[in-house]
Amino acid sequence: MHKSIRFIATPLALAFAAGALANEMPTTSSAAADSAVEALKSSLKGETGFQVDKVHMTDNGVACIKYRVAGDKGQDMHAQAVVDSGKVLRSTTRSTEFANAWNSKCAGKKTASN
Repeated sequence: MHKSIRFIATPLALAFAAGALANEMPTTSSAAADSAVEALKSSLKGETGFQVDKVHMTDNGVACIKYRVAGDKGQDMHAQAVVDSGKVLRSTTRSTEFANAWNSKCAGKKTASN
């Protein structure tokens, strides 16, 4: 009887261990999201209080990021960014290039993280 318990317990222990390791390993999309957030962070020269609210990775590998930074009076300033192949476009620049990228690549698009 003790042998049968050992045969059942060993595979169960291995299954739990494999599941725990799988949860700790970064997925491609989370690694890509982390890389995109780092690219955004490095583009924010002199900004303080950087916090990410949401990151969506599209099926095409584009990161759509909603974030905030501290304003000059300490208030939260909400912003968005599109990171595509390492190129960072931010809403705070008020450029049509950002607006076009956000509207065509992020707004209403299916994302890999949904």
